[in-house]
Amino acid sequence: MAFAGRQQEGRALLLSVRAGRGVVLSAPPGYGKSALLEEVRPALEAWSKVVWCDKLAPFGSFLKDLFRGLWDARIPVEGVPLSRDLEADLKAWGRRYPTSDEKAKSLVQALRRYAEGGVNRVTVVVDDASGVQGSMVPWLLALTEAATLVLALFPETLKKSGTKRLWARFERVSLPPLSPRETRELAEGLVERYGVVAEDKEAYLARVVALSGGVPGEVARLVRYVSAEDIVRNRDVGTGYAEGLAGREERGIALAPLLMVLGGLAIAARVLGLARGEMDLYVMGGVGVAAFVVLSPWLKKAVVAR
Repeated sequence: MAFAGRQQEGRALLLSVRAGRGVVLSAPPGYGKSALLEEVRPALEAWSKVVWCDKLAPFGSFLKDLFRGLWDARIPVEGVPLSRDLEADLKAWGRRYPTSDEKAKSLVQALRRYAEGGVNRVTVVVDDASGVQGSMVPWLLALTEAATLVLALFPETLKKSGTKRLWARFERVSLPPLSPRETRELAEGLVERYGVVAEDKEAYLARVVALSGGVPGEVARLVRYVSAEDIVRNRDVGTGYAEGLAGREERGIALAPLLMVLGGLAIAARVLGLARGEMDLYVMGGVGVAAFVVLSPWLKKAVVAR
């Protein structure tokens, strides 16, 4: 995705990491947390070794991702000699440390040994930490002592019970909506990327800026899924409209099996009625086929848009 703005937030994130302090990157969905992390990734990797994990939950999967990241960085875990076969080493690690607590402890120790070597601590980035649970907190606290954590999450995650003492260890960087200038810059980049052609480009961009409310994800949905004509002329196009269109595109393929089943049942009833000489069943099947043909366009719209 194109990227715009966030210079202040990116700078704050980098300064905290370089000072050895963990960072919570907090924003609602669509505000560009992942995009910002990708934008600052080269600067993070220039400072220290970086391990990237998709999600914090389930915790067992996170631990496996963390092991893979350490393996890629050639940071050994005690009792698991590094080979050239990641999967073999992952299995060996699982055999040596069969429980989640044992796995977590082995990774914390590996990170601590690396930090004691006099180099910058490893930076562990989690793209989605919204699944954090109170049971994870003790190990996450241990990880903050051995590495620098950057956790992206939703604001409501900070209110989860049992996690308060964890967040006290982090600097907080919140993402507000983009400014109108930044929103326009992002929209221009996406228009170029997707090859959007608008009769009145200035009016089109102005409407995208106004409709999106400065939310990067909404800018992307408007540019990608809504025609330029609808953007400019349709006053009913709101911030949920483009998201709905995106959802239709993603769910539309699920309609085909439903239509096939309904049509198949009608045809089967018609054939069975003819074979048995049951005119009522034959007529019902015929009505079903006719209804299927007539109502298919409406059914498609109703099911996909739901």
